Amino acid sequence: MTHLYQALLGQDWDKLAAVTQRLHSPDPVALFEGRVDIVRGRNPFATMFAAILGLPKPGRDLPALVRVSRIDGGELLERWYDGRHFATRQGRLAGRLTERFGPFSLAFGLRHDEGELVFDQVGVKLWSLALPRALWPRIRARERADGHAHLFDVALCMPLIGRVVRYQGRLEVAVD
Repeated sequence: MTHLYQALLGQDWDKLAAVTQRLHSPDPVALFEGRVDIVRGRNPFATMFAAILGLPKPGRDLPALVRVSRIDGGELLERWYDGRHFATRQGRLAGRLTERFGPFSLAFGLRHDEGELVFDQVGVKLWSLALPRALWPRIRARERADGHAHLFDVALCMPLIGRVVRYQGRLEVAVD
């Protein structure tokens, strides 16, 4: 069986570290735990936007639990940061990774670059309407491995608002 990220990355899949491959190939579930640092933007509109979307609250060295489950040809990515749940659905459309959260659907090209899995943002829809690039929420996301740990760094910025949230963390396979 070919998993979502494996299908999208093609030959680059084999260049990913084993821990990253494990996270992105749930069979049927991948469960990871670790720690995360979360920084929110200081702009009051950024705070309001983050609250509306249910994004993680700020904090340092917070407990993190991540569960990736196979669903409907894609994946359900659930995160619990400091006990607060945040979920997105990932799928595939026209050779791109799609990720839905709230009213947004984001599209990314995936690539391997010097040991990192890089998410190149290529599109945004609000509900089902494609937004012009000037109105896109900007997502910068990278993942890599450090030994048996999976490291992630994700930032969300909005036009005219600036940073909404940035979360960086370290995860390891959860022990049952």
